[in-house]
Amino acid sequence: MVRPSSLLEIKTCSAYQLDEWLAGVPDGPTPQTQWYLAVTGYEQANVAALLGGNRLVVHRVDPRSWHIRLDDNPSLSAAYIDALRAECVGLWRRRMIEGTWVIAEGAVYDMFDEQRHVVDELPPMRRYWVAIDYGTANQFSAILYGLGANDRLYAVNEWRPNS
Repeated sequence: MVRPSSLLEIKTCSAYQLDEWLAGVPDGPTPQTQWYLAVTGYEQANVAALLGGNRLVVHRVDPRSWHIRLDDNPSLSAAYIDALRAECVGLWRRRMIEGTWVIAEGAVYDMFDEQRHVVDELPPMRRYWVAIDYGTANQFSAILYGLGANDRLYAVNEWRPNS
């Protein structure tokens, strides 16, 4: 029985794939099922396969049991994995390298990395600028930027009225 909090995915397959489906959901449909679960928020999925037109196999899939990282793929070379690690930062690093599901909806700066972009102590500033959005479509806001002695730009302070 399919509960309202679960997803039903239906596949039709050749009878020659019976052995694959008896062992569980094969590698081909697994990422698709994972994606459906992540996007919809369903607690589980039921994957049904009609094999050869006359045999039905159903597997229940629980997304909490999956945590796949880039290192889990034995077909990738160490050089390729290192190149991907160097390329992916922030949201994409957490998704593609670490294998964690990170919600990207509403993420304006998907490359934001708190460890890299937040400092505990600001350096001395050489110059300041204020950016103002006077709010024709949204409410007023202002950000004070400073150019540090280390030639890096910092968002020093932000101001906006309480909504």
